[in-house]
Amino acid sequence: MRGIPFEREKHFKDCLLTWKDAWWHREGHEEAEAEFMEAGDALVGEQDGKAVALALSCGGSFHHRDHKEELEICIISGITTAFHGRKSGFAGTLTAELLARSAEQGSALAGLSMFEQGFYNRLGFGNMPDRNETMLRPSDILTAGKISSPPVRLGPDDWKEIHACRAERYKCHGSLTGHPLMTRLEMGRQSFVLGFRNSQGRLTHHVQIGKIIGENGPAFTGWMAFSTPEQFRELMLLIKSLGDQIDMIRITELPGISLQTILRKPILFARETRKYPGRENGARNHSWTQCRILNLKKCINGMTCPGPEVSFNLSLNDPVEKFLDDSFTWKGCTGEYTVNFSENSSVENGHTPGLECLSCSVGTFTRLWNGSSTASNLRYTDTVKGSSNLLKALDRCLLLPEPDYDWEL
Repeated sequence: MRGIPFEREKHFKDCLLTWKDAWWHREGHEEAEAEFMEAGDALVGEQDGKAVALALSCGGSFHHRDHKEELEICIISGITTAFHGRKSGFAGTLTAELLARSAEQGSALAGLSMFEQGFYNRLGFGNMPDRNETMLRPSDILTAGKISSPPVRLGPDDWKEIHACRAERYKCHGSLTGHPLMTRLEMGRQSFVLGFRNSQGRLTHHVQIGKIIGENGPAFTGWMAFSTPEQFRELMLLIKSLGDQIDMIRITELPGISLQTILRKPILFARETRKYPGRENGARNHSWTQCRILNLKKCINGMTCPGPEVSFNLSLNDPVEKFLDDSFTWKGCTGEYTVNFSENSSVENGHTPGLECLSCSVGTFTRLWNGSSTASNLRYTDTVKGSSNLLKALDRCLLLPEPDYDWEL
């Protein structure tokens, strides 16, 4: 094992420098950052007795539509290397070791936010779908009606209450809930929450405003938490009410909830604002997040697939093994399996004679399992071997919507 367990007294000062180099550090938030580093699993990479790399992970829950219960996910919450420690191999090795430690402790899968495409593919990760970010004028929101009660405003000191509301929000397929201290860190000095309480005083739905640039914006939302369509509409009315002052606000959409459908003349205003860089009205999409399976049986056993049953042999390769030494019992998911997708799905070790075979990487199979791509479409972007009949059968069986973490990693 190359990574050294983080010790606050010994490593925090050096690790803070890695965060400063990455522009992650916020002045005045040292205590919260130290607690965050201690909250989950933390490994450092040392060079000449000094920590030059820090790798962090924490536990969370992942909502898969075809599982009755949420799955335990390892969230890779931070991989940073100081400028003088770059190109030493710490980022890849420490990430792999966090994955192994988490897998050995029972996590079913892992997720992260990537700094660039390709790096974490070497560790078995595959892309999640693109996310849509919409920049709009609050005054253009067409949602009609009145809010049920005066909104409340909460700040960084209210992070526990805010996190509890996030944890109880409506969860789309692929949603995860992270560690409470993730919410604490995201509630920076400039951020605040506008939301609503019920008759018992409990915060039920809210929108986080991450920052506002200048008197008239643009403003940027970090997240929205709601449980019902009525609560969503009330948050839209709340954002609409900001239009007297705020000209532009950026909102990240949830899959299947298109904000364009509730805007007045969005295409016209997108054209008109193109000549104003940074204030363009319209949507942009990108994929920052990735996912990978750590435990095949936990991810497959018990899935209730809605389509016709399909059984097949699976040959899986997992590149993470190259980054792990003999101190770990978990070496990835490379192997041969028999998979049955049905109302009571299962996976067993070894191939079954007579079944067709699907061959791919663990990252590619993860994209199939979580709905990031259909089996047939994987042929265009990933390396996958399987007959057309098998791929079409998987298309009919796995009728999953696109996943979205709905959580900044």
